[in-house]
Amino acid sequence: MKHHVRMSVGFARYPNARLNGFAILVLLCLKDNPLFPNLPVSLAALSALVRAFQDALAAAQGGLSARAALREARASLISALRQLVAQVQSQGLTKESDALSSGFDIVVWDNSQKALTVPVLTGLDNSVPGQLQLWLRAVRNAKVYQVEFRVGDEPWQDGGIFPNTQNIIFPNLQAGTFYSARVRAVGGSEKVSGWSATLTAICL
Repeated sequence: MKHHVRMSVGFARYPNARLNGFAILVLLCLKDNPLFPNLPVSLAALSALVRAFQDALAAAQGGLSARAALREARASLISALRQLVAQVQSQGLTKESDALSSGFDIVVWDNSQKALTVPVLTGLDNSVPGQLQLWLRAVRNAKVYQVEFRVGDEPWQDGGIFPNTQNIIFPNLQAGTFYSARVRAVGGSEKVSGWSATLTAICL
């Protein structure tokens, strides 16, 4: 019998800077995530709470009233995150990868800290004209995957952040051009893995 994944609410104890980064990651992970369509807090509302928290954090040296405003903004942000993680928990997910795709952490009964392994790219599919699709093996405890691409020896460009290994696509590319791609996993004790080996293919 499979057990439901238990979600962590440890973010409520994060220092302010870490909480800010965590909330941004949750925003990125929940955006267009088909596993979580009916959120109790809209992403627009969460984004506004994050901005208010950032503004209060920047002004926190302004005296007692500014520090009080920061505490209030932090409390509001944490309240929204608690509602969202409760919704994720209520889904009754049994796969850790599905739960982690929300951006939230899970309760791991093995408390040893484990670094993320480097993703392994298995293919760069150019069968559809004007685009390339990246294939890779899932990484345990990864929350999202960050992708970069480049042309020749030009600087790496941001290719986006994806909640899982499916539908990682670079659209609107130039036909007859060689593109290279690489990916790293985000999450785990070291926050990010190393970059994968590079794959190169021509766009048709």
